[in-house]
Parts: sequence; C-alpha cells; structure tokens
Amino acid sequence: MAHGLAYPIATVWAFASVPVFVMNVAAEVGITLDDETVAHRVLLRVAWPTIASFVLVHLAGVLWAFDSNEDRGRRVFRVTLAGLFVIPVVVGGVSWIWLMTR
Repeated sequence: MAHGLAYPIATVWAFASVPVFVMNVAAEVGITLDDETVAHRVLLRVAWPTIASFVLVHLAGVLWAFDSNEDRGRRVFRVTLAGLFVIPVVVGGVSWIWLMTR
C-alpha cells in the first residue's frame, strides 16, 4: 500500500517545489544561462524533496508493518500520509499562485 501511495505523493511534492527552486535558480544565476540549463538545475533541486517524500511514505509503511499495536501503526501511517499530501498541496498551490501573479 505504501509503495502505491508514494508515487502520487512524490509527484505532488515535485510539482509543489518547482516555484521555490525556479526562484532560487533565477536568483543564483539571473538571466545568464539558457533555458535548458536553468531547467536542468531546477529539476536537479526538485529531485530532493521528491525523493525525501517517497522515502518517508515507505518509512511510514514499514513502521506500520512492524508496530506491535496495529491500530496505532495505521493511525500514524494515515496521519503521516495526510501531512505529506496536504502540506505540498497547500504550500505548493500558494507558491504557484505567487509565481504566476508575480
């Protein structure tokens, strides 16, 4: 279950982190690089929150699997997944609106 849910959550984190890293790369290099190089640098940075969220979902699943109290393990798993989904949706949505209206 955790593996199947890790993909959409990692995707949400990838999309949500793009505006932050676009501004980060733009502030770092300005307009001195071509679009392909800027996109490459942004995507390299986007990989980190994507991979981290992917690993955290799997970790939550492993903790649920090995928890002696199944109800507590399931509750922790659900809360972790809810947090890992809601945070990038809200923060990412706000950051995309900010970036597009800038």
